[in-house]
Amino acid sequence: MVRLSILEKKGERLVLLLEGVTPALANSIRRALIAEVPTLAIDEVMIAENTSVLWDEMVAHRLALIPLKMDEKTYDALLDCYERGEDCSVIFSLDEEAVERTRTVLSGRLRFEGVEGVAAPAEAFHVEPVSKNIPILKLARGQRISLTAIARMGVGREHAKWQPVSAVGYKYKPIIRILKNPESEEVAAKIVETCPRKVFGYRDGALVIVNPLSCSLCRECAEKFPEYIEVRGDPHMIIMSVEGLGMIPVEKALLVALDVLSKRVNGLVEKIREEALKAEMQLAAGEALKRG
Repeated sequence: MVRLSILEKKGERLVLLLEGVTPALANSIRRALIAEVPTLAIDEVMIAENTSVLWDEMVAHRLALIPLKMDEKTYDALLDCYERGEDCSVIFSLDEEAVERTRTVLSGRLRFEGVEGVAAPAEAFHVEPVSKNIPILKLARGQRISLTAIARMGVGREHAKWQPVSAVGYKYKPIIRILKNPESEEVAAKIVETCPRKVFGYRDGALVIVNPLSCSLCRECAEKFPEYIEVRGDPHMIIMSVEGLGMIPVEKALLVALDVLSKRVNGLVEKIREEALKAEMQLAAGEALKRG
């Protein structure tokens, strides 16, 4: 039986415990999170005026890599539109000029103009950069930039700008045993210092495990002090760490990834059934021909 529980949720970081799964399944979830969860990113830029030192292509590239966040209602509407194969676009504008002195144009200056292709008023949606302090370009005195940017839904396997997560990793759940207590505080101190993840501590004259889940299974402690420490991984329990980019909540990204995997597996099962049925029909037809 497969079970999932949340060990830690802090900001955009989510740590999960998966029970009854294999590394192959954990890796499928990892790949789906990185490459198969649709998100929003600037995909087309129409520049009306650019007198800065940056080429139009460089400005467009920088705009595309600005992560965009939205509320759940907006995301669900755009996701539904994307899954139907329709072209739903989010429009931004940027019109900045350095009048008196040099100025840096930041992502917070992007103005959300609305959503095209969705039957709802613009007030119903809200999209903005994850951070308002991402530099786009620098304008010298008298320089100006004026453009319209169109954001569309896409997935990470098409371009990294659509990745909703920055890093996804997993490991077996560590199983750490203290075989016997060190004879001296000096030996205990060496064991504590050997671990780079600060798994061990020394309290009331005894070596203790203070942070077991931080263990990276490097086994350095067990190799240097085999008579005191035993470390192994539980092959039936996997700890997965997910770091989001703030475009959508990391829990939402996980749910969408699992939904994508489920649909893919169901599609594969259905395809196998169809092919098996065809093979049976061809075999039956061949037997009928032999009987004449």
